[in-house]
Amino acid sequence: MMHDPTVLAFTIRRPWPEIRKGRPHATARFPFMRFRNHELYFPDLINVWHVEPHGEDALRGECRGTRWKWHIHHWEIQWCFLQDWRRRLLTRCAWCGGRSTKRDAVNCSLSWDSPKQPLWRGETHLFHHDCSTVQAAHKVCLCDDPLLDNGDHGKCLMCGRFRAWRQTPTDATRYLAALPAGARIPPEDMPKLEAMWEKARQDRGASNA
Repeated sequence: MMHDPTVLAFTIRRPWPEIRKGRPHATARFPFMRFRNHELYFPDLINVWHVEPHGEDALRGECRGTRWKWHIHHWEIQWCFLQDWRRRLLTRCAWCGGRSTKRDAVNCSLSWDSPKQPLWRGETHLFHHDCSTVQAAHKVCLCDDPLLDNGDHGKCLMCGRFRAWRQTPTDATRYLAALPAGARIPPEDMPKLEAMWEKARQDRGASNA
């Protein structure tokens, strides 16, 4: 069973908003606000986390009620604005090596326990959204008759890649796996790829009916 000794105590938000064009949410609540046809979002500047003593699950140990929020000796400060700058300036996609930008963020992680890096170093094991998809496809066994170490799933002893239980590689997976290492999905191929994904979803629905 997973547990987490941290819980958010306080958030200090940026006083000026990001302006997001397009149709805003129907029910706008802070930190989201509506202004005409735009949505205003106030990002976090600083988060104050309370760390439960002795590694206990959050608020299940010594800390009860609401006074735990003021246990300064249990605080851990998250400097969100410094993390944002680090991601823009230093973090690189673990697949393509590209930068993180506002429209193309490097913010996809494939693990829960990536090693923490100091603020003056870029984060590791993070991907662009599409890069994480391509990278995952490169790990899938595509053998027609795989020899899996767990019988019906696991590592293929023929190609060294992996096959999940009851997994059959789709056309989309084969397309992504055929891209060169470090390559991104060409924008002109996205309609074709989305059609492959839609077909895979329909096939799964038919098999589960």
